[in-house]
Amino acid sequence: MTPFGINPYLILLLLFLLGTVLGRLINLCIEEIPREEKVGAAWARVARRMRHLWSRYHIPIIGVYLTRSRDSTFPYKRSQREALVELLNGVIFVLLYCAEVPLSGQSTLQDSGLFSAYAPDPAAMKNSLLSPVALLNLRYAFHLVLIESLMIATFIDFDLKIIPDGATMPAMFFGVVGSFVFGYLYLVPVWFQEPSIVRLMGLYFPEQYRASFVVEKVPRWIEMYPHLHGLAVSLVGLVVGGGVVWAVRIIGQWTLRQEAMGFGDVILMAVIGSFLGWQATVTVFVISPLCALAVVAVSIFFKQSREIPFGPYLSLGALLVLLGWPQIWPLAERICHMGPLLPILSILMLVLLAACLLFTQMMKWMLGIPLYWQEEWLDEWTSADQLTYQSGENVDENQGRWERGADAHTRAGRGTQYNHQWKKGR
Repeated sequence: MTPFGINPYLILLLLFLLGTVLGRLINLCIEEIPREEKVGAAWARVARRMRHLWSRYHIPIIGVYLTRSRDSTFPYKRSQREALVELLNGVIFVLLYCAEVPLSGQSTLQDSGLFSAYAPDPAAMKNSLLSPVALLNLRYAFHLVLIESLMIATFIDFDLKIIPDGATMPAMFFGVVGSFVFGYLYLVPVWFQEPSIVRLMGLYFPEQYRASFVVEKVPRWIEMYPHLHGLAVSLVGLVVGGGVVWAVRIIGQWTLRQEAMGFGDVILMAVIGSFLGWQATVTVFVISPLCALAVVAVSIFFKQSREIPFGPYLSLGALLVLLGWPQIWPLAERICHMGPLLPILSILMLVLLAACLLFTQMMKWMLGIPLYWQEEWLDEWTSADQLTYQSGENVDENQGRWERGADAHTRAGRGTQYNHQWKKGR
């Protein structure tokens, strides 16, 4: 279902080249965005630097090596990292296209890797200007904006342990506006439920209220107002994505007395929610710790660190959800069918998290392990200590003491003879 019947392998080649070229811009954003706090100032800085991108050095992947010399002051590891980012960006462009857009000319919308029983219905799209081919390719481009934002945030978080607003807020705005304008870019609708579960809940209420528990599987207004529904998918995903991390942040602060997750992670999950909707975003939040544990379990033997940036694993979880949607979504769909029971389940999960953290603290107390981690004092004499020590020195050996009868030779050896003669007159 490639546009205009273009050979799919040519499309993949062009996408790889486009990904590597944009990877050069990603490297520029990684370097420049953290230098400014305000979003506008950060991107203005990037725009100024973009004027100088036309050189041999800026050829994707190999450009950083073409301009190196024996006398080059540019760090070799940085050259490798920039080339890796560009190569990785090109590969992701290709993998995501293969996952979202069927390459066969005889394929249908149902053959897409993001298709599900609740995906946009081609029959309902007859009133839309989007054909199935246009929808798949447009949704792919829509998700690329998310991926590029996650790439920038990931490597900044690796370098500086922060996620600046300049890397996330523009993408969040694009996710909300794009969802509203096109309407059909969602993976699953903002709400659906299994009617039998809702009717079962009605049995526990008085008979006069049971009529309220006769509901449809998918609300009708979703089909009637596609653009408002697209906006709802984005806004609810934004609130739920950011809210989940915010709740974990508060619980971790309360139980561990230290910051469990940074505010940049809150915004990053909100960005993911604005593109993918709340169901996929919650799935991302479940997958991300598993990715983090797998990486940390290996890296802990090489680098002892109590703090790890979680943003990269949220980004990895979002990419895995998009690439593995046919395998991941059927498991999450069963939980989403619970409908009105989901808020209750989410509250119970947060309470269970708090209980697990408190139990961990209790076990540490019983074993005599310090409950709250504190930074250890580094017993090291720094240059600042040396300057402070020297500023407190004085040339009067008698200050604060009884006058000592040192001879002129001793004072000369200490460098205090002239000062003594000036003060004492001898």
